Amino acid sequence: MLGVNVRTMHGLPDESETGQIELDLAERGLGALIEACERAAEEIGAVIPQAQLRALMIIDRAGRLNLSQLATAVSASASATSRLCDRMEQAGLITRDRDSACRREIVLLPAESGRRLAEWVRDGAGPRSPTCSRR
Repeated sequence: MLGVNVRTMHGLPDESETGQIELDLAERGLGALIEACERAAEEIGAVIPQAQLRALMIIDRAGRLNLSQLATAVSASASATSRLCDRMEQAGLITRDRDSACRREIVLLPAESGRRLAEWVRDGAGPRSPTCSRR
């Protein structure tokens, strides 16, 4: 056997060149993805304060919380959490409804826009997600 590489004889890259080409393409794709994530994180960060986004993610994950549960989760006082929820409600991120089981209790629920935003963040387009680390 002469040791002729049929791939190079026909102008095709050999296996090591193919691997390098695939690696280069993957690196370029990853770079573009990281840039897109960072731009998205900057855009959302300019619109929604981090405290509101964090509270929204907690409420969305739970599905529904009362004010004291959210205050505990964000390590804030009930009054500070209430003001935070006022701002989130004005922004259309959450709604406050009476609990069907206990009419005296108010529950916090993500509004439709809040659910969409939380989903967008969870899917990796938002700040501090594993695929969008800030440097």
